Amino acid sequence: MSEEITEPILEFIRRELLAPDDTIDVQDDLLSGELLDSLGVLRLSTFVEEQFAIRIQPTDFVVENFQNVEVLTRFVQRAVGSGNGVSGAGD
Repeated sequence: MSEEITEPILEFIRRELLAPDDTIDVQDDLLSGELLDSLGVLRLSTFVEEQFAIRIQPTDFVVENFQNVEVLTRFVQRAVGSGNGVSGAGD
């Protein structure tokens, strides 16, 4: 299941948030200021909510959940597994 989460996230970041010549790996630090700024994190979180039908709570916006694509994938897996979906998702 992790590839089903990781690949769309990487593709979104590459397509929407990086310069054309930039590259990214699952362990690259998203929050160092070199890859994503605060607006980029907001756009990424909106994409994740829509793509995976989950709701990201304000308390979830911590470094431990958004540090890199690998930890973001684990966060999404936990959110999906815990039923933290958007109301009506999957009905």
